[in-house]
Amino acid sequence: MSGPDNQSFVAGMAAKYGGRLRRFLKLRIGNASDVPDLAQEVFLRLLRVQNHEEIRSPEAYLFTVASHVVQQHYQKQVATPASLDWVDQFADSQGAATDDPPAQVEVRQRLEHLEHTLDQLPPRVAMALIMHRMAGHTIAEIARELGLAEITVKKYLARGLVHCRLAGPDPDGRASPAEATVVTLKRGAKP
Repeated sequence: MSGPDNQSFVAGMAAKYGGRLRRFLKLRIGNASDVPDLAQEVFLRLLRVQNHEEIRSPEAYLFTVASHVVQQHYQKQVATPASLDWVDQFADSQGAATDDPPAQVEVRQRLEHLEHTLDQLPPRVAMALIMHRMAGHTIAEIARELGLAEITVKKYLARGLVHCRLAGPDPDGRASPAEATVVTLKRGAKP
């Protein structure tokens, strides 16, 4: 599948564009720990290219492949179910919030973080996310209500969820408070 000629092509691409590729990936995904895996995936895909000598612009081809890898990475992130550990902990803290002042403060802080995170999104993206994850509307209902195509609603939801996931983890390493709040509210818990 990949002969020595292909390997030298990919090695040359890695030497020439590797640094730019890593910066490109980091800017697109925001998580430096995923960059090496994604860069490796890009170069593995280049190894599978037949007739690489026919590529007119190797640099443009490399970054097109990288864009596809980033897009698939986002789709996997959105499709990956959230860990229930921190969701359960957040739900427990909501239940204890009525009796425990520190728990009330934690719930309030998480909701403030969610509000701040949603404020960073375009209004329609935030509205679609709220309608779907918190109010339980279907994609079709959101599309009708906001006057959008269903595919646009799906893109907005993906963008909103990725934004919440990248909003930053708690100090104790749990997932983003915004994501925890969105997922907890989706499960029916009341803040």
